[in-house]
Amino acid sequence: MAAPFVSVVIPVLRDTAMLETQLERLGCRAMPAWVEYDGGRDYEVIVVNGDSKDSSIGDARRASPQVRWVQTGPGRGQQMNAGARLASGRWLLFLHADVELSGDWLEQIKEADRNQQIAGGCFTFTLDSLTVAARLIEWGVRWRVSLAGLVYGDQGLFVRREVFDALEGYRPIAIMEDLEFIGRIRRRGRFWCSSSPISVSARRWEHDGWLRRSALNMLLVLLYYGGVSPVRLARAYYGLPRPPQDADETLQAQNRAKPGSIAIIMPALNEEDAIAEVLAEIPDVVTSVTVVDNGSTDATAARARAAGATVVVEPRRGYGRACLTGIGSIQDADIIVFLDADRSDYPKDVTDLVAPILESRADIVLGCRGGAARPMTARVGTRLCVRLINLIWGTHYRDLGPFRAIRRESLDHLEMTDQTWGWTIEMQVKAAETALRILEVPIRQRNRIGQSKISGTVRGKLRAGVWMLFTICSLWLTRGRRRRALAKLGAR
Repeated sequence: MAAPFVSVVIPVLRDTAMLETQLERLGCRAMPAWVEYDGGRDYEVIVVNGDSKDSSIGDARRASPQVRWVQTGPGRGQQMNAGARLASGRWLLFLHADVELSGDWLEQIKEADRNQQIAGGCFTFTLDSLTVAARLIEWGVRWRVSLAGLVYGDQGLFVRREVFDALEGYRPIAIMEDLEFIGRIRRRGRFWCSSSPISVSARRWEHDGWLRRSALNMLLVLLYYGGVSPVRLARAYYGLPRPPQDADETLQAQNRAKPGSIAIIMPALNEEDAIAEVLAEIPDVVTSVTVVDNGSTDATAARARAAGATVVVEPRRGYGRACLTGIGSIQDADIIVFLDADRSDYPKDVTDLVAPILESRADIVLGCRGGAARPMTARVGTRLCVRLINLIWGTHYRDLGPFRAIRRESLDHLEMTDQTWGWTIEMQVKAAETALRILEVPIRQRNRIGQSKISGTVRGKLRAGVWMLFTICSLWLTRGRRRRALAKLGAR
């Protein structure tokens, strides 16, 4: 049987009523999960359920037996990736359960298929409301799309299968996975916005207020492009104090129940000569290794995959940004270990870092470097920053080394935000402020392979040094706000 032209992937999370309506619109109640047109298979339907405890979806499943059903954890990114893995269509259409396609949607994708320059596209946003406010929002969205190119997932994203595979799908982030993915599609080819409308449910606007919901959506986008963590944005979007179960953070909290699982996050930028050796030395106690390719121009990613690591791409350079992306991709770890990819550390020392956490003696364990293999300027700079931190926060740190282990639950509570060289400083300051049990243990050091991105050049040293001092100053100026937030949390 010929493969379908389009695979329609519908991620759902407790959306049974809307899903049933959507399946009926797609003809899945009256015919199989694929529809024949001119003698060939035109589309198949795949539903990805993100809540295994939702018993109500059983009725929809029984009523549409030939729809292909997939069960995953919550989180749109991973749900859509799971559906795509099952799909066999030449095009993929990612469709929310609460939207309605126009009658010519299939012809629109066929039109896109005839233009080889088009890598992906979407439909024109409309709201299923008769109010003036809805018309104003539709007008604003048209300008947003035409001027800024900002397209959201509720506009029905369709993409060529080979493009999706080349881009390795969606990133497993808490929110904004659609904007991030569309940005990468645009780098592969033309992104076409069809004039065919897609009707979006106005329920969020009606519930939250038309102006408030629209303003929040745009603010979150601005903050995302400004570098704010998607986890923090998910909290703002879904409501405090925690996001709902379709945000990555709750998924991570569920998976933390697996005791003793250890995941390594390894940011890497042009480390093709070292990466395979580092991965080969990782001890068996480690459950998984994720290499975050931070914009490498060499074979770092390919060699990491060949060595058995999971590779996540973060093209926006910055050590903290790579760490945040790595955190967002880890879904089944009780302990997170951060390890550099340059072979300056000994990966076997992971056992010394995680032991105090597994024995419930510490929440975070920091590797304290001997310093013999580090340049003098790096040691002096670290010593200055450590003394400032100890003076301001009354701590007793000895180092700021990147090789460290921390409970996943503790890491989430720190709400890390730094995108570059202040990452280790922010973590240690916030660990002290939140009264985590902190332990420093000695680790071995050796000469790294290749040139350091920081201490290897004068410019790198100056930029890193200035930013680290700025981070300390910024954390000092904002410590009162964090203290008040902790007090409110403790009063609940």
